[in-house]
Amino acid sequence: MNNSNFLKNNNIDKLLLIDNYSGNPPTDRIERTKIIVGGCKAEVVLNTIHFSQFRSDMAENYMGIILSGSESNVSSFYYDEQLYKKFVPQLELIRNTEEIPILAICFGLHLVAYAFGAQVGRMGLKGLGGRIIFILIDRTDELLGYKNIPVNAHHLDFVSPNDCNIQKKFQILSTSRTAGYKMVQYMKHIDKPIFSLQFHPEVHNRIQFLPKPIDGRIANKTRVIGQEIIENFISICLNKKGNPEKRL
Repeated sequence: MNNSNFLKNNNIDKLLLIDNYSGNPPTDRIERTKIIVGGCKAEVVLNTIHFSQFRSDMAENYMGIILSGSESNVSSFYYDEQLYKKFVPQLELIRNTEEIPILAICFGLHLVAYAFGAQVGRMGLKGLGGRIIFILIDRTDELLGYKNIPVNAHHLDFVSPNDCNIQKKFQILSTSRTAGYKMVQYMKHIDKPIFSLQFHPEVHNRIQFLPKPIDGRIANKTRVIGQEIIENFISICLNKKGNPEKRL
């Protein structure tokens, strides 16, 4: 993708959210992302496009891209060519972008790993179904400023921090051993502004959030930190574009 003139020629502060959900079963995560971005202090426009309509050249009109989660699994690409083909435009975006920041969430992280040749594994039949876990951040940065945080985890696939392509091309800033699997929780590309999270910062709406009882203070902290991560990503995009005065 030729985006060398992106920062010079686009003065509109727009984000693109790629919706990777089929819509069946329904999810509120896309709406939650819209609410979080809409509530930010910085005035930015968030456009949403379904993955089936996305082309990689569309990214040139945006200061940043968010790749959502999905009920699909990247680990299925290895035997389901039809599924793989549906996400080729995003894989092209991930491989070719140089300047436009990308925030890859859950399924998005798996797309990023796959795009750079890493193996995406499958946890098991149940995986992690919408629970809060605590993770440690080895080194904080501009996206994530806390050392020990509760996060919303909901996934079947995972990426091992021992994968040689992950180690070669990414800074691995957080890992966990969850449900018996060692996995990457947060990584960022060494050369490109690609930030990948295994967990979901766009935590469910309060009424739909918890599959089982949990301390309300922890649930609220999970929401607040997730919102802050998305706001930090917007600041990264504004700084990259050259609008630091608009940062949050």
